[in-house]
Amino acid sequence: MSASRAFGTDAPAPSSTLWFNGAVAFVLAGIVAISVHELARFVTAVALQSSATLYPSYLEFDITETRTLILTSTVAAITSLVTGLALIFAARIWGVGIIRLFVTWLGFISVQLVFSSLILAPLTGAGDAATLLYWFGAPSSLYWAGFAVGVAGTVLLARLFATRVTAYADGSVSSMRSLGIGSWAAGTAVLVFVYALTFTFTTRSHAIEMVSDTLIGVAASGIFAPLFYPFKGKVRIVNEFLRFRKPTVGLLCLVAVGLVLVFVLNNGVEFRPSAPAGSASAVDAANSAA
Repeated sequence: MSASRAFGTDAPAPSSTLWFNGAVAFVLAGIVAISVHELARFVTAVALQSSATLYPSYLEFDITETRTLILTSTVAAITSLVTGLALIFAARIWGVGIIRLFVTWLGFISVQLVFSSLILAPLTGAGDAATLLYWFGAPSSLYWAGFAVGVAGTVLLARLFATRVTAYADGSVSSMRSLGIGSWAAGTAVLVFVYALTFTFTTRSHAIEMVSDTLIGVAASGIFAPLFYPFKGKVRIVNEFLRFRKPTVGLLCLVAVGLVLVFVLNNGVEFRPSAPAGSASAVDAANSAA
């Protein structure tokens, strides 16, 4: 019997409560993880003084600028990996209730973005890994080597996620399924729906391949979650039962960020470097001479 049960200081939340709070936390964490990933790409492009436009799930810039293309992909991957690992290990005990679930999902999803990119590189040709491999002229064998690393990383992440599910659930199979599989399934469906809307309510058109590749990447952001199941009986950890209130704040945050993505960021945040003063003067002089 765990210490928390022995002293009666905590009680497990019902499966339905875990499921609903977990799903809300998953969607919020997914949006934040993807936004941080793309923001890292955007900030890198700005730092390099490259024209760029930030959208909810991708960055648009001049693909002929090889240095920008390579550095933005690299920085985004490192940012997601480092942020995710920090949240999984260093910040594991942050927050209570739905906040703890949000921090948990955010850490795992951030890392999975990197592993999913490796997995999808040889399958869709889209994502940071595919971009880097393509521009370095990597042979197909390296694409599949990356795929293997991505699969292995996802399995290890699932094994680690099993410790969180075991800690937060009440030990019953139904409780663990509600948190690890139910929350993931419902959250993924909502997350894909939100990002599909960003392509619907926009002033520009997108190739169907781009839309499908993006939504596949979004759907894969939590693929580690259901894979925890084979490991559920192989981890031993003290229960950390979470106390929940009505997730009103979480739902309001979800609606707010969803509206921002669908109706504001979907049309892009543009950066255009200003021309040096000397260049402007030279242009004026050339026009005057003409």
